[in-house]
This record gives sequence, structure tokens and C-alpha cells, in this order.
Amino acid sequence: MLFSRRDQTILAALRKVKPLYRDLGEVLDFYENLFQIQFVFKRQLGASDKAGYFENRGINLDNLAKGLPQITFEELDMETAPFPDLFRNIFNLLIPYTGYTHGLEPEPLPEKIIEQAREIFLSQGPLINPGPLGDLVKTASGFVLAPYLQLACERILPRIPRDLWHREYCPLCGGRPTFAALISESGSRTLLCPRCFGEWSYGRIGCPFCKSRDSQTYYSSEDSRYRLYICGGCNRYLKTVDARDGASDLCLPVECIVTVSMDLSAQEKGFKFY
Repeated sequence: MLFSRRDQTILAALRKVKPLYRDLGEVLDFYENLFQIQFVFKRQLGASDKAGYFENRGINLDNLAKGLPQITFEELDMETAPFPDLFRNIFNLLIPYTGYTHGLEPEPLPEKIIEQAREIFLSQGPLINPGPLGDLVKTASGFVLAPYLQLACERILPRIPRDLWHREYCPLCGGRPTFAALISESGSRTLLCPRCFGEWSYGRIGCPFCKSRDSQTYYSSEDSRYRLYICGGCNRYLKTVDARDGASDLCLPVECIVTVSMDLSAQEKGFKFY
């Protein structure tokens, strides 16, 4: 069974940018290896009853109207899938990139991994915090959560009417955005959820965190392709790609990775990504 079209697109986009961002070779290699591990597991999930559940699950229009995300953590049903091997593979992948020397002894119980994953899900934040990786168990648990969320997103999000959701968090899992795209000369932005890779429309003007329309400004990259929006009201930032030239090969998860220098710049100035 092949990877989903979305997963194939992400991997192809990663390989395409490698020659363009040689200074990010280690980062891009890490994410290519991580995505391969996650996508293999998601492919296995997709062959199970879990995919059928998400495909047959109706859209909760009442929740949409109330501003509630479609999926709950309990619906992911992590207990039924053999994720310890996934956790172990991700943990071992993280070690050489973090300088962690203690290995995986003792290995956390599945209940501990689920507990960490639940905490990350409910936080509405991304799967990992930026900067130095402190708690490797929690970091790996966040990466274990991703295939479940992404499978749900692929099966559910396309059926959510785009004109019924214009909120500042993901309609599928409630995640806060870490990236945005300007697609047209006028109209809304497209926001990206870093957890399930869901994309949705949001107003062109204003901070997608505190919703202030007066406290946000931006700085452009040298080539004007990227913008770093910062908000003086809530002290948060949002990276954005200007894709109004109609680029057909735009892949927001990869665009978010290659703009890591913007994260560092914003965080050095005291701005938070969430």
C-alpha cells in the first residue's frame, strides 16, 4: 500500500528543497526520516478499522457552529494500535540530533505515552516546543500522536464546509497555527495546523491568536517571499509565505520547516509561537 497523496507530496517537497537549503541539510534529513517513520505507521492505521471509523464519521455541524473542533482525543483510540514500536523508532531517531546519552531505559509504559499525548492534544499547541529538546519522552510522544491526527484530518477535514469555519484554531483538532499562506490578492489567509497538517481559511487582517486588528505588523524576507508577522498585543508571531504568484507546488508543512531561521529570529526578540 502506498503512502497517501498528501504524504507523498510532503516527502517530494522535502527532497526538492534540499539543494536549495543546503545549510538546513541536517534539519531536512531529520524531518524526512521522521516523516517516513510516521507515514509508514499511518499507512498501517489506514489499513485498519480506524480509517473506516473516520471515513464514516459524520460532520458535527452543531460543533462547527459552536466553535468546537471535530475530533476528541478519545476518538483517536490510541490504546488499540501497537504504537510502542513507533515510539521507540522516533526516540532513537531523536537521540543523535539532541545529544541525549541515556538511551531508553526504562522504556515508558504505553499509558505514560498516551498521557503525554493527551496533554499535548488538549494544550492546542504544536507537537513539540521549539528550541532545545528537554523531555525526550514527551517530544517522542508528541510525534507518536501525529499519525493519528493526520489520518483523521485526511478522512474528515475535506468534508467540512470551508465557509463554515473561520476561527483562529484548527477545525479538526483545535491546534493553533504556526504557518500561513497568502494565496490571492484579496480575501482570507490559509492557516496551517502543525499537528494534523490541516489547512483552513482565516481573515486576512488581524492576529490569529488574540484577534487584535491593530497590534500586528510584519517584516519581509530579502526576496519578499516570506513574512514574519508579530503581534504587540499578545507577543506572538506567525510565519507566512506570499504565494500570490500562484505557485502550484506550495507545500505548507515543508515551507514551515525551511523558515526555521524566522522562528529563531522571533524567539530571540522574545516573541512566542504559541
